[in-house]
Amino acid sequence: MALSINRNELDEFCPRLFRTLDGLGLLPRQLGWKRDASGRPQRIAPTEFEKYPRLLFGSIQRYNDVEAGFKEWESRILREIESPSVREGYYPELQALFHWMVQYKEVFNKKPNLQHLRASLYARVFQYLYPRRVLVNAYCVKHQGNAEAIDAEFIEKALPDSIREEVKKLEEVYSEEWDTIVADAKASLISNAAYYRKILRGEEFVAPSEEAMALESQEEIEISKEG
Repeated sequence: MALSINRNELDEFCPRLFRTLDGLGLLPRQLGWKRDASGRPQRIAPTEFEKYPRLLFGSIQRYNDVEAGFKEWESRILREIESPSVREGYYPELQALFHWMVQYKEVFNKKPNLQHLRASLYARVFQYLYPRRVLVNAYCVKHQGNAEAIDAEFIEKALPDSIREEVKKLEEVYSEEWDTIVADAKASLISNAAYYRKILRGEEFVAPSEEAMALESQEEIEISKEG
């Protein structure tokens, strides 16, 4: 007998979780490659995409309680955020996520749901980040050398209008959720301004859009249909 999975709730939960983690700067800022301490390109391991969601699931299972598990996880991740403004700015997002999880706590108290999340986690995170990172990277490549391009007012006017041609195909593929993707990309640029300012100055590595699109096979970015 197949175990029942609350797919609708899990499909709603994951973008909420990923959006919060991304705003806090806790998800990889590139899709497949980064530079190591010596400046050489290095493949980003799946564990770097999965780390903080897995910590949350582990805390919930350890306490067998959504509220206690979330609060332990929240305390841990906030200690890793160096910027007080980022912590304060995204604290309401964390609280909204907490209240949503408490409202649907029966979903997270079911072992098959957590097993399904763990099995599909890398694909889910990558699928969420993919259009957002391609959009942000195209923007950074377009405006490299322009320090003002990371200012919130500039971003609001220039993203995505200044790169319409570069992301035309991406917009067509993700047309139904394009406005949300653009809003998330803007928020990511603003909340992680220090990092993206380095990219604009040429001090950090950025993967061009066409390279990002070739990083993974279709099988790796599809969410498994198996429970």
